[in-house]
Amino acid sequence: MTTDYSKVTAKANSDKVLRSLDLSRIIAVETELSRKQGPQRPADSVANSAKAFSKTDGLVNSAGINRPALLDDADDDSVERLWLDATHTNFRGLYFLTRAALKHLSRDILPNIKIGSSVLRTPAQRWARVCLRLRKGKQGRLPPESGIYAGSTGVMEAYTQCWATELPRRYGCTVKVVAPGPVATGAVLAAPPESMDILRPMIDETPVTARLAAPEGVAWVVAMLCEDNVGCINGAYLPVSGDCNFRWRVPLTMGQM
Repeated sequence: MTTDYSKVTAKANSDKVLRSLDLSRIIAVETELSRKQGPQRPADSVANSAKAFSKTDGLVNSAGINRPALLDDADDDSVERLWLDATHTNFRGLYFLTRAALKHLSRDILPNIKIGSSVLRTPAQRWARVCLRLRKGKQGRLPPESGIYAGSTGVMEAYTQCWATELPRRYGCTVKVVAPGPVATGAVLAAPPESMDILRPMIDETPVTARLAAPEGVAWVVAMLCEDNVGCINGAYLPVSGDCNFRWRVPLTMGQM
């Protein structure tokens, strides 16, 4: 098993995770997903893993960041930095990491490619729920300042649909996307109170239980999708959110209906 970390400062946390795993062969590789050239680029990470293990049985793309920004922010340079930072990590790095991994995919088993997304979007199958809210006088919308992040998750899902058709017969693999809702990660738990105020109504309405998802619960789903006997799952979008509907609520007036 190979696990990546993005900065030297994150190595201590990566080492802690490795020590908690009961694995005889596991390595950690520093990788900067936003780079196509230079040190720690995705291709180098894959090459180091292939050198250690000779093949790749599965690839889990789970790196992602959120960079809130308003579309009409007056500072063009700031918005561009935020956009590049998020998109290079969320879908450019994902693209080149997956591309680099293809030639190392195992032919002994059915390899799996997992892409991490988010429930921060409106899939067609949820349109009925949005319409129901319209009748109740509220409209489901995405949170303010989430355009960059929400757009990047849409790209991830588009990758999944394309690659699920393009790759299986050529590389003997399957491709699927896992979409967590709000998860109790260190970053979320350290978020300012106003951020939790936005999440709280969504969490409270989650049908399964009114709490953040546990990271290990999401990890279990990813691990299950790495098993050999799930080869029939391809191109699937799998929400891991307790059916949390990630929406920003705003009043809907008669003039808007």
